[in-house]
Amino acid sequence: MCTVTYIPTGKGAFLTSNRDERTDRAPAEPPVTRSLPGALTYPKDAQAGGTWIALKGRGDAAVLLNGGFKNHVRMSSYRKSRGRVMVEIVEAASPADYFETMSLEGIEPFTLILFTEGRLMRCTWDGIRKHRNELDAHQPHIWSSATLYHEEARQMRVRKLQQWYGSTAVNMKSILDFHTQNDITFDACQSFHGHRDAMATVSVTSIDLTSPEPVMHYHDLRTGTTSVTRPAPVIPHRDTSFHSLRWKAKRFLIRLRNWEYWPLECVYLPMVLPWLWLSVKARAVCFFGAANPSMRYAGFAGERKSRIYALMPKGSYPETLLCEAGIPKRKVQMLLNNSSLKFPLIAKPDIGERGVQVKLLKTEGDLEDYRLHSRVDFLLQPYIDYPNEAGIFYYRMPGEQNGHISGIVGKAFLSVTGDGKSDILTLLMQSERAILQLPALHMILGERIRSVPAVGERMRLVPYGNHSRGSKFTDERHRITPALTNAIDRICVRIPGFHFGRLDIRFKSWEELEAGQHFSIIELNGAASEPTHIYDPKHSLFFAWKEIYRHWKILLEISMANVRDGVPQMTFRDGWAMVREHKGYLKLMQKA
Repeated sequence: MCTVTYIPTGKGAFLTSNRDERTDRAPAEPPVTRSLPGALTYPKDAQAGGTWIALKGRGDAAVLLNGGFKNHVRMSSYRKSRGRVMVEIVEAASPADYFETMSLEGIEPFTLILFTEGRLMRCTWDGIRKHRNELDAHQPHIWSSATLYHEEARQMRVRKLQQWYGSTAVNMKSILDFHTQNDITFDACQSFHGHRDAMATVSVTSIDLTSPEPVMHYHDLRTGTTSVTRPAPVIPHRDTSFHSLRWKAKRFLIRLRNWEYWPLECVYLPMVLPWLWLSVKARAVCFFGAANPSMRYAGFAGERKSRIYALMPKGSYPETLLCEAGIPKRKVQMLLNNSSLKFPLIAKPDIGERGVQVKLLKTEGDLEDYRLHSRVDFLLQPYIDYPNEAGIFYYRMPGEQNGHISGIVGKAFLSVTGDGKSDILTLLMQSERAILQLPALHMILGERIRSVPAVGERMRLVPYGNHSRGSKFTDERHRITPALTNAIDRICVRIPGFHFGRLDIRFKSWEELEAGQHFSIIELNGAASEPTHIYDPKHSLFFAWKEIYRHWKILLEISMANVRDGVPQMTFRDGWAMVREHKGYLKLMQKA
């Protein structure tokens, strides 16, 4: 990963890398074909789990160099290793475009040499900005890591390559000879690295793209062994027809045993009588209608998220762009250009329905696909990459200055942790919650569902905390503290006409949330909000009914207090219009 050459020939090219590393670092695993689609072949760094050189399919290749254009000061820790970032980029359908759109905040600077579809590109992340340059694929090139070699040593290598290329027949043997000569292998005298005396060139890896059957040659200089790897398609070994009768029966039995997965009708049908009792007390079936006067139907159904965001304090929610159904591509691009939004983005319908059509967009292609398929107005927001998400149920009686938190639900995103042996499908099969998501996950991951995560590598498979998308909900009411209540209260009292609902919040840590720092309210739901802590698997259905009724009583008290203050009560006719309107909207969403 520290000295790389690209050598073109009349039949193709060679891409070769010297790995200069500390001699006490664990030896890398020799190259194998590790994932699909496109048969990705690479040696794996045993310590960080990534790689520094990869062959994709039968014509594309990539090599990683540490650092950008100049040496940088290392931070104490980074979000992810550069080698794992490289694998993520190369796996993409268009690696260069994916590099342009992916988030690299918290990643150490690196340079990626890409050879794809006959084009040679240098993609550099300098820690602040991305740089992408197309190079002449008909000329030889050599690069040396900016974190290891000073400028004089790098220029010396350029001169050496020019001399060698003009006087030597290019083949696998001559390239290996070039890469193992004294001036090209690691020399502590040429380096300013702090650990240069403990470093050496430990391997040379070369990708031969000069024939229809590409080859990866791996030379372990510490053991003197050589391996030759030819990519071969992985033979499917597992039934992934997740819509078969066998899989449908399996998912049905899981849902049957766990009430949290039952249809809403089954959960709420026994609650009809308690609702009617409250309606008698209020003398109105739609007794909820006055609870949140600033929201349409009190936020029970049909209210637009864009209107709710407009009520909230600036800075408490993500920057949001509203895109009407059928919006032209050029108008979407104009909206993005006039905003600070960058990929990845979250797209979701302006009028939501339990996480339906919420999608993470990583590229412009993802956005265009979403635009074309959406039949309803939708929102674009930045993906808030805080590690925690929770739903906080809040209410405040009219006329009172302070509100209350009546429930908190924690959301554990659907994830797997690698053991270095099992593929993603095997890991998913260990969880009934994940089995329910297999049809959707297979559609998203494709054949990557058979790839093997590294030991300890945690893969977040669904990037948002929706119960219907596999997130595990946990009852976190023990986290209700005066400090947290005050932090939420400071926001909610500034939302005109809001008295009852749930705030779905992404945040960095509970301590910082209590201090009102490093958080973003991604959703604010009104009168139809569920106390979603009821879906903690430890709770019974009877507990859920009790909590639902408790919150309905609070909803009734708030609504009646507002009616006494002059807020109009919602009539049965209004409620029937709301139901018809909502059904029509759901049908429109289903056409997407």
